Amino acid sequence: MKSLRDICSSKPTFVAKCGQTVYDVICEMAKNNIGALPVIDEDGKLKGIFTERDVLIRCVAKRINIDKVKIEEVMTKGVIIMEAHDSYEECLKIMKQEGIRHMPVRDGDKLIGIVSMRDLMAEDVEEKKQEIENLNSYIYYYK
Repeated sequence: MKSLRDICSSKPTFVAKCGQTVYDVICEMAKNNIGALPVIDEDGKLKGIFTERDVLIRCVAKRINIDKVKIEEVMTKGVIIMEAHDSYEECLKIMKQEGIRHMPVRDGDKLIGIVSMRDLMAEDVEEKKQEIENLNSYIYYYK
């Protein structure tokens, strides 16, 4: 079973930095086709996360000036963080329970990436395919 470290290592990590405008962060998300960015301070410490939901609820619905408002004013704070050694199944369970689609992952104090519900579901499908293949091999062998 893959750990979150394994999943994070196979994709690039993009981040937003405190002080950036909402417009700049949204452009980065669009450019890289991603639905969420962890927000870090100048020391690289995770301060929050900015998601597509934040764009809709905290920006568009409130008609803020995205060219002037800083990302830390509209990001989601109090983020749940997973550890690199955690399993994808454990992370998936927490994400379903909390109703979230993106989860930052750290190794000690260092942010190593972010996983999405899509990443974890893809891993789950691969795991199940392998399990089915193993069971089929077992059945075929003992016929």
